[in-house]
Amino acid sequence: MHMIGAVHKSYIKNNAVNQSNNRAVAIHGTRYLRIENNFSFEAKGHNIFIEDAVETHNIITGNLLMKVMRSMSLLNVDQTPAGSWITNPFNNYRNNHVAGSERYGYWFDLQEHGMGANADTTICPENMKVGQFIGNHAHSTGRYGLRLFHQMIPRKFPCKPVVKDMKVVYENSKELDESKHKDPYW
Repeated sequence: MHMIGAVHKSYIKNNAVNQSNNRAVAIHGTRYLRIENNFSFEAKGHNIFIEDAVETHNIITGNLLMKVMRSMSLLNVDQTPAGSWITNPFNNYRNNHVAGSERYGYWFDLQEHGMGANADTTICPENMKVGQFIGNHAHSTGRYGLRLFHQMIPRKFPCKPVVKDMKVVYENSKELDESKHKDPYW
């Protein structure tokens, strides 16, 4: 699915991808897509690929990804492939299985901002909330079943900087000082 925006009624369902030289499913600039009950065997590169880190609200459920293989002709990250390469956590992963991957089962490679054709500094995936990630399985992987890379620090306002409110810090320290004086054992 390439650069089509919100697709509330679109899906990729009940398909088999066998011996692909270029992934099984690529989600690029697309939101609200359903990827259900698909089977991939011996596909090179990341099998389910979330491309530019702006893709959100997608539902990836009930898929079986077997024998995920590295590719030397796609992106550099495809040399260490994952069943699912997740650049934005605000997607829903439910009841998927990765069985045999040269590197990873699920790789949260969260980006600081949207990238590629959808480069956008107002989207900050590493600080976005996680959608759903439940009932997923990975086994027989070369490294890790689940890899969290870079930061994963969900915040209410993902793109705003974290600032220390010195007034709150001061008031809390004042309360601590006062409680010391009330404590007879202090």
